[in-house]
Amino acid sequence: MEKFGNNCGGREFVDGFDFEANKKLNGEIADLRAQGYEVRVGEKNDPAYDNPEKIEKVYSYLERGGRELREVRNRFIRSNMGRAAVAVVSKIPFISKLAGRWNKELDDFLETYRDELLYGEKETNSQPWHKQRGSASTFLSIGPAFSLAVIEGGKLAFPGRYPTMSGPVGESLFDEKIDGVPLRYMMIEAEVANHDKTQQEAARAVDERINNVREFIKAPVTPKFAEVIKYCMDSLGIRERGDLVKKITIDHILDIDMQNENRSIDDMLVMSFGCGTGLPTLEMLKELKEKTGQAPTAILIDQDPLALAAAQNLAKKMGLENNVEIHCHRLFSKFGRPLGLKKVLKGRQVDVMEDSGLREYLPDMVHKKLTEESWGFLRDGGLMITGNMNANRPQKDFLHGLMGWTPNVIMRPIARSLKLLQAAGVSKDNITANITASSVYSVFAVEKPDKML
Repeated sequence: MEKFGNNCGGREFVDGFDFEANKKLNGEIADLRAQGYEVRVGEKNDPAYDNPEKIEKVYSYLERGGRELREVRNRFIRSNMGRAAVAVVSKIPFISKLAGRWNKELDDFLETYRDELLYGEKETNSQPWHKQRGSASTFLSIGPAFSLAVIEGGKLAFPGRYPTMSGPVGESLFDEKIDGVPLRYMMIEAEVANHDKTQQEAARAVDERINNVREFIKAPVTPKFAEVIKYCMDSLGIRERGDLVKKITIDHILDIDMQNENRSIDDMLVMSFGCGTGLPTLEMLKELKEKTGQAPTAILIDQDPLALAAAQNLAKKMGLENNVEIHCHRLFSKFGRPLGLKKVLKGRQVDVMEDSGLREYLPDMVHKKLTEESWGFLRDGGLMITGNMNANRPQKDFLHGLMGWTPNVIMRPIARSLKLLQAAGVSKDNITANITASSVYSVFAVEKPDKML
């Protein structure tokens, strides 16, 4: 794998709009380089950087809304101090249920104000998008944000490739079957298996979600929503992370193809664990096919049937249905062990193992177990690509504040992510840390040594 030095195509340090975040993150980067880690800062290649004034405008807009929401939140907490204190000791089993109820009540209370400050008709008019929170569907707007048509006053204000919030996915999503099973049935079974619901409870939850997704698929993109989805820090970070993963994967596969005459790209295998809609992986396959006429097989694994149905639907539209395997099952046991990889792979070894959007939801112990499990199925000379949202990122309160994202994201210092990889047996000499230009994410490319070299 190519090791990126400090002056090899990237920038030395980050230089975003949040001075304090820049200072802290650049301090991390300098410290890690001094310790001998390979740390690269990405270029500003996203189209949003062509309009820095719009990035600053959206940043300020979200900061104002965030401040107002924090004031509302603090008032609510002060008026419920006893119950709020419960959340502080929520790791105690009995109390965790009480804390969960409190957190839900607080979130429900804040929803009225999120509507007033961000999602309502007088602001971005984007409740159909907000109702997807916590699911991969949200990324269908973020990835192709600059290709979404914009509607104002019922008229086309800006032409785009995709007519609604759901980007490349439309009503044909609901015609998909997973392993021959109708989507709604698969979703109900997943609710029962993953969330311990009864069949009746699961059916109600699934029908509500399907209705919300149908609303999302039909919802037009307003000018204000288009600005936020194009220029906010979190959207920038998501797109940059996807682009980094695509570039690192393509470079690695082309490198294998050039060095090994006995293996073609068609014979290679990549896996995305916790893939969501799989859009970056599918875009990577498409780009490789356009460049070389070949593409590896991509194994897409997730426990959300709806996300996998979207991945399957997109693969067909992109002419890649013969290049993907779809596997729907629970990702982890109750004890945090990754499930199903041996059964899925059936003795095959993987050239690229990717889970770049998953680990920020995993406790340290599960993070370590995932590295150990993935490493065992990775071919010698193969590449593991993972990632995490940075602790010292700009506008960090927006995600769980004004945006209202669920579930909880664990924002880690870069050093913590590196130490967790090393705790699983990975040498620091085999890790390259790639920081997105927005400072929001770190993507870690980890090469497994080739014993033949």
